[in-house]
Amino acid sequence: MSQPPRAGVQAGRRVRADVRQALLKSSSAHLYPGIPPGEWQPASVMADLVLASKSANGRAPSARDRILDGHHFEFRGRLSAGGQDDQRRTRLEERRDRKEAGAEE
Repeated sequence: MSQPPRAGVQAGRRVRADVRQALLKSSSAHLYPGIPPGEWQPASVMADLVLASKSANGRAPSARDRILDGHHFEFRGRLSAGGQDDQRRTRLEERRDRKEAGAEE
């Protein structure tokens, strides 16, 4: 008995461990009709599925919205280059805030 192909992942093909992956949480599945919950997908594929779903429902996300909401999805694997930049920026801001707080004392 063969399984139906999963969206975005070719049958019999393994996903590289260094690829960022996303999983739709079962508790949020009702918000994303047509996307199977509980299945790991490359995050880029999942983002495409979410955008297609929102576009089909006439809800275009704004430029400020995250496509994959951390409340609705779990993530694993390597961060994207943009994610690494965000982490670096956050660390720099934290150091600057600590330095400014130390100067005020």
